[in-house]
Amino acid sequence: MKNYPIAFVGCGNVSRMHFSGYLAHPERVTITGGCDPSTERQEHVTQQYGISKTFSTLEELVAQADWEVAIVCTPTPIRAPLIAQLSSAGKHIFVEKPMADTLDEAKNMVDLCEQAGVSLAVDQNFRYFYPFSIARDLIQEGALGNILSITHRNLTFRQDSGWRTQCARHALSVMGVHWLDGFRWILGKEAATMFCQTTSSPAIDCVGDTDATVLITFPGGTTVSYEQSFSSQVRQTDTVIIGEEGTLFLDHEHVILYTKISGQTPARQWDIPKENTRKPEATYQALDQFLTALEQGHEPENSGRDNLNTIALLDAAYQSAETHRIVTL
Repeated sequence: MKNYPIAFVGCGNVSRMHFSGYLAHPERVTITGGCDPSTERQEHVTQQYGISKTFSTLEELVAQADWEVAIVCTPTPIRAPLIAQLSSAGKHIFVEKPMADTLDEAKNMVDLCEQAGVSLAVDQNFRYFYPFSIARDLIQEGALGNILSITHRNLTFRQDSGWRTQCARHALSVMGVHWLDGFRWILGKEAATMFCQTTSSPAIDCVGDTDATVLITFPGGTTVSYEQSFSSQVRQTDTVIIGEEGTLFLDHEHVILYTKISGQTPARQWDIPKENTRKPEATYQALDQFLTALEQGHEPENSGRDNLNTIALLDAAYQSAETHRIVTL
């Protein structure tokens, strides 16, 4: 197993999750440097994580540090030119989600990387942080039979600060990108239609959407109903997957399988470790999958090209909300 030298492009808030996850795996990655225009953030990662080589610009990082893979943790709106610079420098790229603000911008990123001969992957860490992987395995092995519906809700009160509050796309871009990716990943299918309605609550200081109701259809008759709120005083995240042979309940603490035979008595149950220890590790798992694909010479499951299907769903949601129409994908 190869140890990869990596460097951070952007050392703001989300990077802390990456630093924590990667430093727990020195056998796999070595952090050789980072860049951020903020001297304060440079000093923080030096003091907190022992990163000795920090720079103010990407040009300095490329020229003065030895590394192969970029961990891009910048705000989404400024990401496109950085991806262009990194790909032209021959660096492989692991980028925070959402990869881009629009599908056209995401496509351009993927095309640039493919033309430069570098690999691009996306940190869709909720595939491993939320128990989607258990649900995916059970669906693939046929434990639920044909999937009829998925009902999902993510309700919280969330007041962001900084650049996110000025983005036209907010709650669905911040959290919906996780859930939309998760639905298509566990089903192993791409969506057929999308309908979405969004609102912006005055309780939250932001330009974009705070709440959304989403209805998606998938080939084979599966319907996904998804409720997102950043303005709810009730905090709840859970998923119910109903199949012809069984029903599966998921939240951050449990996965419970009910079958036709067991009825309302759980047939199987999985207890999930506490959240605060899992997100950095889930982020490392997503990176490790990318690094393994680089070693073995194949496209990773979380590649930029795969993620175009997630960004297409996100784009379709906002298009539907704007036009008040069903969007066909």
